[in-house]
Amino acid sequence: MNDKFKLLTFNNSVYQYISFSVDYSRPDEYLSDLAMELEQRKFSGYIIFDLLLCNGLNSQRYIKSFFDGSSFRHDSFSTMSDKELDVSLKQFTSNFYLTHKELLDRSVLLSKAQKFLIRKGLNS
Repeated sequence: MNDKFKLLTFNNSVYQYISFSVDYSRPDEYLSDLAMELEQRKFSGYIIFDLLLCNGLNSQRYIKSFFDGSSFRHDSFSTMSDKELDVSLKQFTSNFYLTHKELLDRSVLLSKAQKFLIRKGLNS
């Protein structure tokens, strides 16, 4: 696993990949590494950033951006609205953190109560 992000395939009609934060790093700290990985996969399209470990359980948790095959379009970064956060996305991201509980244990941003809610799948 990369030390700042984990990229997983998400088979959705709009979004094919989700980049998960695995520590408190912001995406701008690893964007070039992520771009290289997406370029190697010959990908072009929108991806989702799940920034739980650097932004917490707030409206800035999910960000989307367009990758043009070689770089991110910086004007395309935006927070995802509640309408865009469908059940399959929430379930997929919850399952990631449920299977990577060590990431939650290392989090300094999330409170014990928030970690408990995430572990129980009650954070959506």
